[in-house]
Amino acid sequence: MGKKVLIFSGSPRENSYGAGLAQSVSRGVKKAGGEPAIINLGQLKINPCQACDRCRQRGPGQCVQEDDMIKLYPLLKNSRAIVLVHPIYWFTINAQMKLFIDRWYAFGGDDYACFKNKKIGLIFTFADRDLASSGAVNAIQAYKDMFNYLESELVGIIGASCQDRGQAKKEADYRRQAFELGKKIAD
Repeated sequence: MGKKVLIFSGSPRENSYGAGLAQSVSRGVKKAGGEPAIINLGQLKINPCQACDRCRQRGPGQCVQEDDMIKLYPLLKNSRAIVLVHPIYWFTINAQMKLFIDRWYAFGGDDYACFKNKKIGLIFTFADRDLASSGAVNAIQAYKDMFNYLESELVGIIGASCQDRGQAKKEADYRRQAFELGKKIAD
């Protein structure tokens, strides 16, 4: 697997605040000698899981749907680590990220072996004061349950408040945290 780190940006906006933080993670991964790849989920066509269970007969990552997720399955399988970056919408995981995660069901045929011991990083952006008032705590709990089930290693969580955009010192701190997360996850 080498040091391949996939950074999934789940914002529907290409130049979002989260996209900038994904770039900071990428720089940190490179600094630690890793190979980062940023994938913008908002630019991809990913259908909802159809719960047909045909992936269970076909093999891990072998969904019958022919959308952009087909390209992501081998990347997920062969990466050392993944970082999920997305805004908090309605107090939890946004739609773009949730569609992507739901399609991981296609790995269930071998009990999600490709996620075992995979390093995971999370970055949330939100227009509120903190993780609690924004609802990011709901996303965090969902991810903790998910990655515990998958036997993955959750190495870092960053909550970046966008309530007072333009505060250079605060934004620089979030970029620094994202850079450090990139170094840590690639190490």
